[in-house]
Amino acid sequence: MTDRQISPRGGRKVILGLIASQRRLGNCELFAKEVSIRCPVEHELQLIRLPSLDIKSCLGCYRCLAEGTCPLNDDLAFLQEKIAAADALIVAAPVYFLGAHASLKAVLDRGFSFYRILENTHRKPTILASTYGISERMGVAPQMMRAFASFLCLDVRADVRLEAALPGEVLTKEKNASAALRASQALFGEKRIPSRGGCPFCHNDIWRRKGNGFVCTLCHGTFSLDGRGTPKPGKAGWGVGKPEFVTAHREWLKGMKDKFLTRRKDALRLTLQYKDVGEWLEP
Repeated sequence: MTDRQISPRGGRKVILGLIASQRRLGNCELFAKEVSIRCPVEHELQLIRLPSLDIKSCLGCYRCLAEGTCPLNDDLAFLQEKIAAADALIVAAPVYFLGAHASLKAVLDRGFSFYRILENTHRKPTILASTYGISERMGVAPQMMRAFASFLCLDVRADVRLEAALPGEVLTKEKNASAALRASQALFGEKRIPSRGGCPFCHNDIWRRKGNGFVCTLCHGTFSLDGRGTPKPGKAGWGVGKPEFVTAHREWLKGMKDKFLTRRKDALRLTLQYKDVGEWLEP
């Protein structure tokens, strides 16, 4: 814990903390607040607890792509409004069963709806923070955080992984406290905290073996490793994190919907054969 006086900060900038944890004063919340306290730029810290929001499952209707609206009546519009209005984000999520908390994935699954506010999210300074318990057992959580940032075209200033199993360990461990300080300086500063050893294109550090090389599981760029284990770029993949990628993805989806509409009768004839196969169970 810190012994300095903690008081709300005023100022024109707004940092929005997206906390993907139900725990009050849990490690994710504490880390976001510690970054805010140490941030040298005057600002107001606002917080949203993602598990407390009503975020419904995507219907896959594509109305958000065609019309820019969603038929679901939930809290997503509120979340989008606050993200768009903020000057910077801190996204913090605990690792649950080797993945980021499901509340973050629920938001990411509605990612198409965020395309309409892309002009407000592009290059927004962002800190990503994953908290985990057992040493190095963070699973795919950092990739999910990177995916969230990429599809909103956020500017990731730091991507930190924090070993903090017990309450408050995100503050009491020297390494975590140092990460909070460096992240606070990078958020609005000129220098970001560099990612090391990840994909040479998007910095994701989960890869899949392909032939004699590797393919990134986020941008799908290819690369190899030199004798010292340093990634050597091959063929670039998706330009994740760039508006051009989002635009191309949106147009591809629209094209696939148009293709479906031309083949709808054939698809219906095929699928109806399976209508009565199996028994659906309900509680």
